Amino acid sequence: MSKMTPQILKMTVDVHEKYWREQRKHLYNYKQAYETDFWEDSETYGLGDYGITIQTADAYGYIESYIASLFSRNPGVVFKDGLRKRGNKDIAEHLANDFLVRQRTVIENASRMALIYPMAFAKLMPRQSDDIYRRVDMFAIPPWEVVVDRQARRWQDCRYVGHKYFLPLDEAKELFGNKQYEPQRKEEYFEREYNNQEDPSVDTEMFQFIEVVEMYDLQNNMMHFWSPNWQHGDKYLMSSEIPFENASREAVIPIVPLYFNRIPDNPLDGYSAMKRIYDQIYESNLIRTFQANAVRKASRQYLIRKGALDEEQMAQIASGVDGLFVEVDDENINNCVVPLPQNQTPPELEQYYRQVQMDKDKGNILAPFTRGEATRSTATEIAALASYSSNEIGRLARERDMMIEQLATTYISILSLYLEESGEKDVVYIDGVPEVVIPTDLKENWVCYAQDQAMTPISESIRKREYIQSIPVLQQLGVPPDTLLKELVRALGLPEAFFEEAQKAKEAATKAAAQQASQAVPPDAASLAQESIPMGPNNLQSIIKSV
Repeated sequence: MSKMTPQILKMTVDVHEKYWREQRKHLYNYKQAYETDFWEDSETYGLGDYGITIQTADAYGYIESYIASLFSRNPGVVFKDGLRKRGNKDIAEHLANDFLVRQRTVIENASRMALIYPMAFAKLMPRQSDDIYRRVDMFAIPPWEVVVDRQARRWQDCRYVGHKYFLPLDEAKELFGNKQYEPQRKEEYFEREYNNQEDPSVDTEMFQFIEVVEMYDLQNNMMHFWSPNWQHGDKYLMSSEIPFENASREAVIPIVPLYFNRIPDNPLDGYSAMKRIYDQIYESNLIRTFQANAVRKASRQYLIRKGALDEEQMAQIASGVDGLFVEVDDENINNCVVPLPQNQTPPELEQYYRQVQMDKDKGNILAPFTRGEATRSTATEIAALASYSSNEIGRLARERDMMIEQLATTYISILSLYLEESGEKDVVYIDGVPEVVIPTDLKENWVCYAQDQAMTPISESIRKREYIQSIPVLQQLGVPPDTLLKELVRALGLPEAFFEEAQKAKEAATKAAAQQASQAVPPDAASLAQESIPMGPNNLQSIIKSV
C-alpha cells in the first residue's frame, strides 16, 4: 500500500480546501437565512437605498420543524450478543448509555448542522478527569473541517479521514514540543478577509494559533499530525499507529459522520436540506421587503394650486384640528387641493407570493401537523407519522440512529484502551447489582440498536397508553408485578421512590403475613377485601398494592 507522505497529505488538504472554498458562498447564505439575518449585506442583493428590509423566519421554522420531529429525549442503545458472545454486553450497554445521555445536546447540534449544511460530524476527544468514564468527551464539527476520501463509496471504505482545526500555540508546544512554529490568527470559515498585519492580537501568544490536520491513514493504520505552520509542511509534527481498535483488531477513528441526504452518484458528498427551499426563501424575503416599502410610501399627499392658500391657511390645514373651516376665494374648490394619486399594489404580486409559498411547501416533506397546521388526518394516520413508520422523517431518524449506534461502539473501543492503560478495576452498578469492569468486558463486536428511535412526544404518549391498557393481559400471562410496576414507573417518568416504597411495603406485608402465620391468626376482613379487588385496565392500584 502506498504510504501517505507529508507532500501527499498537503495535496489532499489543498483539494479539500478548494472544494469547500467554492461552497462557502452558498453555505453562508444558508446560515444567514437560518439565523434570520438574510439581508445582512443588502448591496449583495441589489437593494440599493431601500429604507427597510423584512426577514421572514421560514428558514428557521423549516429546520427546527425537522429537529422537533427528530427529538430524542434520552439517546441510548441496546446491545445484542455478537457472533462469538465475548465480553459483557450489559456492562458495555450501561457505559455506552451513560456516555450518550450526556451528549444529547451535541447530537442535536450535529443534526442541526447536517440539515443546514451538506453533512456534519461528531468527534470523540480526550479530556482530563479523575473519573475514567468522563475522560472521553464529544463535540459536533462542521463538514469543512473534515477531510474525507470523496472517491470512496461508503464511509467504511475511506482510505483516509482527517480533521482540520486551529490549535492554540501554547497547546501546540505542549503536545508537539517547542518547535519553530510560524503562528497565525485563527481563520474562521465564513470570515471574508484575513489580514494579520492589522490585527494587534496576533502578537500575543494567547491569540496565536497553528493550523493542524489530524489525519488517519486507514490503509497503513497510521495517525499523522501535520501543520503548514512548521517546516513549511514538509514534515509531520508527530506520527504513530492508530491507538483505537475494535474486537476484530480493525482501526477505529474517533470521527463519526451524520448524512441526512447524499448525492446518489457520490455518497460521501452530502446534500443540504436548506438548499431545497432556499430560492423560495429568497423570493419570500424579497416580496415582503418590497411590500413593506410600498406600504410606507403610501402616505397621504396632496397637490395644492400655487397661490390658492396663504401661509396662515396652510398652517390651519396642517394642524389637523377637528371641525376646522377654512375660507377659500377660489370659485372651484376642487382646483385648490387635489389628492396625489397612489399606485395600487398589483394583484399579481400577491398571487406570486402564494405560488412561492406553495413551492416552498412542496419542498418541505414534513407532515402538516408537525408545523402546527390543523388537518383532517385520523388518529391512526397521525400515529403512523409520529412513529416514523411511513414518511421521510423515518428515514432521517434512521440516519440519526446510525450515528448514535456508531458513537456508542466507538466510545466503547476508546474506553477499553483507557481501561487497559490505567489498569483500574472499577465497579459499576447495573440494576442495583455491583459489577467489576475490566477491559475484556468491552471486547466484542456487538450488534447495536438505537433505543430511542421512533420516539417523538406523540408516539411516546401512544406507547404509554398502550402499555397501561395491556397491563391486565401481561399479568394474566404471568409477568411478575414487580416488573410491571418498574416498567410503569419508567414509562410515566415517575420518581424511583414509587418503586422503592412499593418494595418496602411488600417486605412489610410479607413480614406481617409470616408473623400471622406463626401465630395462626386468620386473615382479617380488610385483607380479604383487598384480595377481592377486581383487575381492570384502569385499576393500577391493584398492581401497586399487590407488589
